[in-house]
Amino acid sequence: MGKAFDFDEEFGAPKKLLCKNFNKIQISIHPDFSGIYLCYQEAFKSLKADLSILTSYPEIRVWKDPNRSSYTIVNACQWHLYWSKNTPKNINLLIHFFPQDEDKIDLLKKEASLEFMRFLASYHHELDRMNPAKMQSLINAHISYEVILALNKENSFKPHRTMSLDLLAKLLSYTRNQLNYRNKVINRKRQSVLDQLEQTSAIVKQLVNNVDFVLTPDQLWKA
Repeated sequence: MGKAFDFDEEFGAPKKLLCKNFNKIQISIHPDFSGIYLCYQEAFKSLKADLSILTSYPEIRVWKDPNRSSYTIVNACQWHLYWSKNTPKNINLLIHFFPQDEDKIDLLKKEASLEFMRFLASYHHELDRMNPAKMQSLINAHISYEVILALNKENSFKPHRTMSLDLLAKLLSYTRNQLNYRNKVINRKRQSVLDQLEQTSAIVKQLVNNVDFVLTPDQLWKA
């Protein structure tokens, strides 16, 4: 799934900083990459692997944007998600300067997208904790279309720029039928909740059945 990317060559060697209190570091998600971070968050819901076995020493890559006061997360978002929940005693920060050139930013977005697709395909995900339709939607909204196009070609699917359920199933090592069935289970549960609410709430009944209905704050307080 693409050749190894050399961050040092493209963005310069990072400054290394040993941090002894990860909780006190100001780290935010770079807004230009928040969509990719959402993809990681969704993938983490069904992730079965323990990421601790993949690193002998805590390390995270961060980016210093002159337009922002804190360090930012741009790529390899799994480590920010993991270390935020499993706070290490010491962690090594690899600090890059965030590029200001649009071509370099586009290159970084493409690599961050490719990293996510590798992450998705490299670890086992539990089907009964997965929401395939939401994952598919997030990927199509935020992952580089060039990366998706290349994956479709690599896996002998039609050269589309969007993620199909077939391609998603192959990356997750499931079948299209398994993902379709999981989507149906989720939809049935959602519909069951809506049906129950519709029977007990006049407001929900209006929302479901009347396309012209406009919900007001007063109606919420009275409900």
